[in-house]
Amino acid sequence: MDYFKQYPSGLRLVAKQLDHLYTVTVGVFIDVGCVKETAENNGFSHFIEHLLFKGTQKRTSLQISEAIDDIGASINAYTSKDNTCFYTKSAAVDLEVCLDILADMYLNAAFPADELERERGVVLEEIKMCEDTPDDVCADLSAKALFDGQSLGQTILGNPKNIKYCDRHSIKNFKEKYYIPNATVISVCGKFDFDKLDKLIERYFENNCSKGNSIAETEPKVTYTHKVYHSIKPINQSHLQLAWGGFPFNSPESAANSMLASVLGGGMTSRLYQSVREKNGLAYSVYAYPSAYLNGGSFEIYVGMSPKNSVKTCRLIYGEINKLLDYGVAQTELDRAKIQAVNSLYMAVESPMTLMRLYGRTWLKYNERFSVEKDIERYRSVSLDDINNVAVKVLKQPNAAAYVGPDGILQQLMPLIML
Repeated sequence: MDYFKQYPSGLRLVAKQLDHLYTVTVGVFIDVGCVKETAENNGFSHFIEHLLFKGTQKRTSLQISEAIDDIGASINAYTSKDNTCFYTKSAAVDLEVCLDILADMYLNAAFPADELERERGVVLEEIKMCEDTPDDVCADLSAKALFDGQSLGQTILGNPKNIKYCDRHSIKNFKEKYYIPNATVISVCGKFDFDKLDKLIERYFENNCSKGNSIAETEPKVTYTHKVYHSIKPINQSHLQLAWGGFPFNSPESAANSMLASVLGGGMTSRLYQSVREKNGLAYSVYAYPSAYLNGGSFEIYVGMSPKNSVKTCRLIYGEINKLLDYGVAQTELDRAKIQAVNSLYMAVESPMTLMRLYGRTWLKYNERFSVEKDIERYRSVSLDDINNVAVKVLKQPNAAAYVGPDGILQQLMPLIML
C-alpha cells in the first residue's frame, strides 16, 4: 500500500507499506545540493549533512549515537548533486524513536563551535581522500567540462577553501534558507501503521516546522559546454572520461538514453566491454552511464588504461561510437537492454532502502509518485527508432572530456577526443 500526504506547511510524506518486514526505513530528503550552490558556498550542503549529526539543542553528538545504538538501529546520510538525505533503519517498533531523532536533527541542529571545527577537519580530509582517488577526480572534472561555469559542474564535496574559511553564521543561514517544509519530503518504507505514522509526523515535524511563506529555490537552466579539464598525477593509469549532453529525468528520451548506455557500455556483452576489454585486453574498467536531473542530463563514458595504450584505447572507443552511429543498434541489443533494465529494477525494489530513496527523490524532485509499473513501461516502450534517434542526438554533439594521469598523455589524446 502506498500513502501520500502534504501537510499545511508544505511538508510532504510518502510511505510504502510492506507488512511482511520486521523493519522500517525513514529518509528525510531536502531539495538542496551543489546544483543550488554558488561558487562562494559550494560544499555547504555536504558540510551541513555532516554537522546535523554533531548535536542539537537537546542532544549532543554522542547522545544521538547512543539513542540509535541503544535500539540497534542505523543512521546515515548522503549528499548528491541535487538533494540531501539523512535516514534511519530500525525495527518497526522503534519508528517513533527514529522520527524523534531525525526531526531533532532537521529542526534543531545547533552547530556547536567545537564540533563545527572538528567536522571541518573531517570534511577537508574527505576532500583529500577524493583527490587521491583518480576515477573520482575524473568524474568531477568531467562534470566541470560539460557544465562549465554552472552549478552542476561543481563538486558535491565542495571547494576546500569554502569549507576551511566558512563560519557558523554562514552555515546556519544556508541551512535556514534551504531546510524549509515545502522543500522537504519524508519517505518511509517498511512495516508501519499509517494513522500512527501520520500522527508521529505531525507531532515531531509538522507541529514544529516554520509556517512562513518560504519558497523553494528553483534549479537553474542547463547549457552544455565542450571543455577539457585535466589533473596530472604520477600514477600508473591514465583515466579518461568523455561526456555529452543528455536529457532531464522526465524527458521522454531519458529511458532510451539509459538503454543506449547499456548497449554501448553496460554489461559484459556491451560493445565497449567486448571491444576494449575482452578482445583487446586494454582496460579492466570501461563503461558508459547516463545521469538525469531536473533541467538536463549527461551521457558519459569512462575508461582506466595503461598510459602506453591510451591512444589505441581511445581510438577503439570512438570506433565503436561511429559504428553505432553508422549502423544503429541491433534489435537483439535493444531487447537485451530492456530485459536488463526491467530485471535490474525488479531487484532494486526488493530493497526497502532503495524503495525509500526512489519514492523520496521522485516526489521531491519531480512532484510525482514513483511507480515500478510506470518505469517498466517506459523501458519496454523504447523502440529501435527511439534509441537510434537518441544516439544521434547525443553522440553527434561535440563532447566534453576529462583526463587524470601521467603527464604527456593528454597531448596525444587531444586530437582524438576533441573531434
